[in-house]
Amino acid sequence: MANSKPKKAIPQAKHKTKSASSQFDKRDRLANRIPGRQTTERARVPLVGQVASLAKSTAKLLDDRIGFRLPILIAGILLAKGRCTVACWLRAAGVKGDWDRFYDLLQSIGKNTNVLMLPLLYHIMSRFASVREQQIILAVDDTPTKRYGKHVEAANVHRNPTAGPADGEWLYGHNWVCLALLLPHRLFGITALPLVSKLYVRKQSIEQLKPKYGWKFRTKHQLALEMIVEVLRAFGATARKFVAFDGAYFAKELIQPLLREGVTVVTRLRRDAKLFDMPVMSKGKGRPRKYGKSRISLSKRAGQRGGWQTTIVNKRGVNTELKYKTFTATNAVVGGAIRIVLVEYNIKNWAAYICTDPSMTVESIMEIVFSRWAIEETFHDLKEVWGAGEQQVRNIWSNIGCWHLCSWIYTMVELASWDETHASIVDRSDRPWDNPNRRPSHRDRKRKIAQEMLQNEFLNPLLDDVKSEKFKRYLDELLALAA
Repeated sequence: MANSKPKKAIPQAKHKTKSASSQFDKRDRLANRIPGRQTTERARVPLVGQVASLAKSTAKLLDDRIGFRLPILIAGILLAKGRCTVACWLRAAGVKGDWDRFYDLLQSIGKNTNVLMLPLLYHIMSRFASVREQQIILAVDDTPTKRYGKHVEAANVHRNPTAGPADGEWLYGHNWVCLALLLPHRLFGITALPLVSKLYVRKQSIEQLKPKYGWKFRTKHQLALEMIVEVLRAFGATARKFVAFDGAYFAKELIQPLLREGVTVVTRLRRDAKLFDMPVMSKGKGRPRKYGKSRISLSKRAGQRGGWQTTIVNKRGVNTELKYKTFTATNAVVGGAIRIVLVEYNIKNWAAYICTDPSMTVESIMEIVFSRWAIEETFHDLKEVWGAGEQQVRNIWSNIGCWHLCSWIYTMVELASWDETHASIVDRSDRPWDNPNRRPSHRDRKRKIAQEMLQNEFLNPLLDDVKSEKFKRYLDELLALAA
């Protein structure tokens, strides 16, 4: 018997019968006051340094009755161990009887993400003059986070972009469209700093959210456009604006509005993209042609062995030789002329990239293309270091708040460690098998800030009264194990 053809339709979520209601009902907690309930006034180990100032600036944008809890929660996130659930955050922060108010804080964060990102944005503008005066490079991409259960709002089946040997093509959870600012570091290459994200909800889940939230369906392209316009207008800078994304975002509803905003788009192009040559200017009546008459085949141009050139491109801090072909063409998605760059990585392995500014050089275009990969590393660190998606909350606003907290803390830690040297961030003397020249990871930066918090709270007062160098060394080693 012949095997049946695989279905092309996206699979739908299937769940078991409804489970029992939660024993922790919010209405019961509000109706029955707990006598002697303690309020958390400060974190068990408070924040220090630049992270503390950024968290305090962000907290001021929330209501005073709940905003003071934001630095407490961020301190707990920095010190949490194991699976990064919200309960783990609260336990590390030393939260007391008002733990439910911290869950309300997550919902407030989720509802005000566009406003709460502004302190980070303004800090970057004041600190890096190149962003304000020269060029702004934004990267957009989407990434899923795994969840489980029918009660997780807005969760559904999404394509798994990083399926391993035991993973399927699809996963159940949330899908986040993220916008990050790309900044070059003088020592460690390009860093992607996430600023704001939007939760993409499939049409099949909209009907469940409409009665409660009035949620409307928006495509990933619409979400990306909304974020880009908001961030660029918040910058208000005179610098040249670039946006980089992968080929999935090459769509008319995204590209053409960005061009009207004065943005230059750099992205990958499908091999079967519909391209035409440049139009010939005619002296006849009527409007001039926007597209040429001859169709361009990228596969045929890449298959021709002649015409390839070589150049040296700065590939995220490393000068790399690149084999390429370049030419101008016209495309209906862009609505005019574009610069095409064909890059051959090895024989029969090539990729096509475009830039909506035909006057840009190949080197400048490819530097932006290679820089976009930094957002993929950011997604890895968000999930592996900060446990994004592990928080075990069901409410849609709480999920949005948790994702943004992980994203913003990533940005805060990177900014707080920006001017640190390699040796001050990580010491690998206790790991003789490790490469001492390997650049510090994001986890190394997080560990350094956590050690500073613990040292400021516990060790500094104690070391003032201790004269034994041996005892001080023991305390330092204990601190290294704790963080």
